Amino acid sequence: MTRRTLPLYLLGLACLTAGSAIAADKPRQVLDLDYGEVLFQFYQEDYFAAITHLMVADERGRLPHHRKDADMLLGGLQLSYGMLDQAQARFERLLDKSADPALHDRVWYYLSKINYQRGHYRKAHRALEQIGDNSDKALNAQRALLAANINMALGDNAKAAQSLRDVRAPGGWKEYLEINRGIALMRAGDITAGREVLDKLGKQPAAGEELRALRDRANLGLGYQLLRSGDPAAARDYLNRVRLQGPFVQAALLGAGWADAEQGDFQSALTPWMALSKISGHQPAAQEARLAVPYALAQLGDGKQAAAYYELALDYYDSEQQRIDAAIDSARSGNLIALLAQADTGTSGGWLHANPTLEGIPSGRYLVDVLAGNGFQESLKDYRDLGYLAGALNRWLDKIAIYHDMVDMRRLAYERRAPKVRERLARREATQLKQRWQQFKARVDAARQQDDPLQLATTQEIQQWARLQDLQTRLAALPRTPRHARMREKTEWLRGILYWQIQADYPVRWWENSKQVRGIEPLLREAATKQAAIRQALQRAKAGFDGYDARIKALHGRIVALLPRIEAARGASGRHLQQLALGELETRRQRLVSYRSQARYALARSYDQLASTPGERP
Repeated sequence: MTRRTLPLYLLGLACLTAGSAIAADKPRQVLDLDYGEVLFQFYQEDYFAAITHLMVADERGRLPHHRKDADMLLGGLQLSYGMLDQAQARFERLLDKSADPALHDRVWYYLSKINYQRGHYRKAHRALEQIGDNSDKALNAQRALLAANINMALGDNAKAAQSLRDVRAPGGWKEYLEINRGIALMRAGDITAGREVLDKLGKQPAAGEELRALRDRANLGLGYQLLRSGDPAAARDYLNRVRLQGPFVQAALLGAGWADAEQGDFQSALTPWMALSKISGHQPAAQEARLAVPYALAQLGDGKQAAAYYELALDYYDSEQQRIDAAIDSARSGNLIALLAQADTGTSGGWLHANPTLEGIPSGRYLVDVLAGNGFQESLKDYRDLGYLAGALNRWLDKIAIYHDMVDMRRLAYERRAPKVRERLARREATQLKQRWQQFKARVDAARQQDDPLQLATTQEIQQWARLQDLQTRLAALPRTPRHARMREKTEWLRGILYWQIQADYPVRWWENSKQVRGIEPLLREAATKQAAIRQALQRAKAGFDGYDARIKALHGRIVALLPRIEAARGASGRHLQQLALGELETRRQRLVSYRSQARYALARSYDQLASTPGERP
């Protein structure tokens, strides 16, 4: 049997998402309320609400203090949603308007990323070269990873490795940069330097599960590369470092067995291969182990055992092929689309927080592996976002009738209240108040000019003054007797007292009245302004209701027109996902067919050898 090895396990050179990159640019102080609301939605991972509110706030000019931040955030969100044309146009406008070097660097990074996603690698490389040296460690790390991606796409692995060297990266980035640099060096042919980098990374202590998995991947990749290079002993050392509880244990066990086999120690090779063959897994490593075990037994001269294990391998491959055929039939029948519908989380954007359930899906274990692929996840994100958008539009469609009812209720309330308002306006109350104010003002001015205290006397004082005058008139008509004379003197005395009191209070009264006159004047102007505003509102109200009806009708038409387009796009996305899954499942099926063919050929050869050996029977 021809020796088989797994391909080198490469760590994908993933750039940060637009959201995480922009998070590093968040302002220290939010000065615009609308921008603060957008940031709240953004950090809550409600990206659809964030992008819509940001566009509305931008349209209404409510972001005077954060215009550049808002443009950068909106461009990043558009980029994350795959709106490459809109994002590129927005970033290019930012380049034209801003002279901020830091902003320029980040915009050029996004433009490079857009061109990379479109496959325009040389254009992406030219955009990346526009970024200058800066102290932003996060941007430096993103730039290095993107540069490595671009150079690898252009076939320049050595330059990819160079771009990852000596990068000033923030905490949590260095390990990713180093593993990619080591792999790039190996792909460039510098095995010694690549091995040194990966060896150092594989020995480092890891605090979290993510870094432990990264360390396992480095050791696994280095082990397989050394196997290819013809150094199985060193390869075995690195493969031994891979954790038995980690996600790469099956590939590590298979490689460890091949490392022993390459050294001629087939007995030792059986240990990891036997352990791997007992795993009821469906990974390529576990499937290949079913062939590797009888191959080792045959090399050890145990033909009977080898034949028995080849027969077990055939049974295993037959059952696995039935399962994978069921999985293919399930994907073709639409069960996969039903599975994807379960992935709708009711939120927009971002990545899935948990794997979708596979209950009721035949041979769902194969689909789990398909779903874990990066390309499938990207397409699944688009599928889910389209589902979220369709749900949002359907909810808005349900609300349209409510808005019609709201407008009808406001129109009814207007029709009930408008006649009373018009009646009040017809009374010209503001004009009458102004006339009364003018009369009062004239009275106060006259009192000042005539210096007549009686002009500002109170009502009671005026009544008392009138009674005393009436008494004087009546007493003047009476006979001049001593008694009447005393009464006239007393009346005159009372008049004098009253006048003296009025005159004593006159300065204060004039000041208070003048103050009141001045204070009432702006209130009268305000009343006149409000009255005019009410008249205008009455005139505009009817047209406003009709305008709302037209807008609601137009929005209803837009939603109705958009829904079929979204459903068609989602259907196309679902079919694309189905094709991706079917392609991966078919690849797995062909691998099983190849393994089965090798097992049948090896079994026939074992029978021939047993038949030709004296004393042995198949």
